[in-house]
Amino acid sequence: EMNELIAIGLSDILGVGEDFVLEKAALKVISIPQNASDVDEMYSDGYDDESISSTFQSHLKSIVSEYSLMRKMNGSANIVNCDDIRYIQHEDGIGWDIFIKMELLTPLAKALPSQISEEMVVKVATDLCAALDLCKRHGIVHRDIKPQNIMISKDGKVKVMDFGIAKAATSETIASNAMGSVHYTSPEQARGGYSDAKSDIYSLGITMYEMITGELPFDGDSTV
Repeated sequence: EMNELIAIGLSDILGVGEDFVLEKAALKVISIPQNASDVDEMYSDGYDDESISSTFQSHLKSIVSEYSLMRKMNGSANIVNCDDIRYIQHEDGIGWDIFIKMELLTPLAKALPSQISEEMVVKVATDLCAALDLCKRHGIVHRDIKPQNIMISKDGKVKVMDFGIAKAATSETIASNAMGSVHYTSPEQARGGYSDAKSDIYSLGITMYEMITGELPFDGDSTV
């Protein structure tokens, strides 16, 4: 809805007529920090202005890195296309507003009917497999495959977005703190252990299970 309002607003500002072509696009807006309380909390934890600025600078680099990963795969059928990125530092010098322009798509949950056929599940899964195959060929582990990161184009193509916690795969072990969305996270990710392409396949399996049954397969007391 916000994307539609942005498009309408631009139409009014530009006075779109016969000499103009209005392009509709999604605008992903990220603010670092998300609110002032985040900065206050960091001050209370002993951070000073320089360390806070450095921390947010690191966050900015991570988001720009996400954009770069997606740009590497622009033009592919099953990865969301990103066209541009801009970031503006806050007037106080602490934090940034980041704007990422990408193709306008429909979230999976909104695109699917209330009753999902097995054929539809197979279609979604097949397209996601194509996306994950492309990631593997680029040496990328997405690490956050879930319905919220799956979009549908007007012509019915299934596309993956949000590479915010993706990792470039190397011959070395990829180990880190547990990241990703709890219900879709593979056991090795939950333990903060080795993650590779099979971790994304696990998350795909959870997503397919939920599409077929309407519920998640596991409901433990903790992520592990």
